[in-house]
Parts: sequence; structure tokens; C-alpha cells
Amino acid sequence: MKEIIAMHGWAGNSKQWANWIDLFQCCNWKWQAAERGYTDIITNTPKWNYNSNQIGLKRVAICHSLGSHLIDKRILCSATHLVLVNSFTRFIPNSKENRSVTIALNKMMNAINTPNEASMLRKFHIKAHKPNSIDMESTESNLLHITDSGRMRLRNDLKLLINSDSLPTGLNTNAKVLIINSEKDYILANQTKEKLATDLKNYLKDKPAIINLQEDGHSISKIDSIKKIKHWLELDHAKNMV
Repeated sequence: MKEIIAMHGWAGNSKQWANWIDLFQCCNWKWQAAERGYTDIITNTPKWNYNSNQIGLKRVAICHSLGSHLIDKRILCSATHLVLVNSFTRFIPNSKENRSVTIALNKMMNAINTPNEASMLRKFHIKAHKPNSIDMESTESNLLHITDSGRMRLRNDLKLLINSDSLPTGLNTNAKVLIINSEKDYILANQTKEKLATDLKNYLKDKPAIINLQEDGHSISKIDSIKKIKHWLELDHAKNMV
């Protein structure tokens, strides 16, 4: 039994997993996506389908960026595997970059629910997808359909990102964890990535695996990158079935 629950990051939505779904569902993975509902997409908090006592069960939580802190803690607690895609323990680095990152985040916060909101989100999405191109038509649609309740969540979740300083609550110490780092990530600082790896090594019973992607940015879009993640999960699943 193989199932996945995916959680998008700040200002994202469940539609971002389209390429992932195509690859995984054709190989008998049950896929569900959580949704924060920043836009007019209905919020959704999935639950695992299968009983935790089933033999050969694999419950995989895939979290992008802030998604590891946004995902329902009950999902995280009972996940056998966790894939952290350009994620973090502490977003704001303890380095000389601290001040510039803090200023940028405060500007983003101040832009929410103002005439500058769409421009701020547009710049964020473009930067998150660099060095790859972005579907501007889809992005523009997301910018135009933010709801009042969605703005409140955008603001509260950005506060969560700013104040982040620890591993996500509920993480199972027995979980097998895969860290995905994009080498061309224009959102996360290198020190932020290093802190996540160190914190996980100190917390988990088994050392986390790490895959570094050379051609992707903060938002994973290349099929080859997704295939590498799927291969790691499939290989581990096969080992467990022996």
C-alpha cells in the first residue's frame, strides 16, 4: 500500500502538483493534496486512507518549503516517509543575510491587502521558479482570486515563516526523510539548508538522505527532478517488501 499526501508552501496551491500526480498515480500511488485556500480553491486537509497496521504500508508526506510547517500534525506524526522539498527549520538565516531577508519579508507582509499585493506575489512566484520559466497565465489567475479569508491565511502563514525556528511539530523520529535541495534556489539561503540537515540528523533515528538538484529552483518543475524523488521512494518500498 503506497499513499502520498502533499502540502504546498506559502502562496502556493494544490494545483502545483500536476506533474507529480501524473508520474505517481500511474504506478499505483494513492495521491492526495492538502490545500490552504489562499484563492477560491476550497481548503482541504486529507487523511490517510489505509490502516497503520497494514503490512508493507508506506505513508509519504511531501512538503514544499513552508509546507512542512503547514501540514496537519496528525499526518506528519503517522507518516513513514517525509520528502522535504526546499524546506527549512529556520527561514531567516543567522548570518549577515539576516537583515536583508527580514526587510524583504516585512515588505511582503505590508503589501498584503494593498494595491501592491498582486505585484508582490507575482515577483515572489517568478523568483521561486527561477531559473525556469513560469506559466504566467496560471499565476495571474491565482493573483486575481485571493479571498478575504485567504489574505488572512497569507498573513498568518507569513508570520509563521518569519518566526520559524524549529523542526515541524509532530515529526516522527522513526520516519525516513529525504531532503531535496535545489542548487539554483533563489529563495532559501545556503545556511538555512544546512541548518535543516543538521537539525534532522540530531532528531531522527536514521540519517536523512539528501538529493541536490542542479537545474531546478525553489519550485520544482522539471520531470527529471520528480523522477529522482519517485525513484528513491520506489527503491525503498521494494526493500521493505523483501
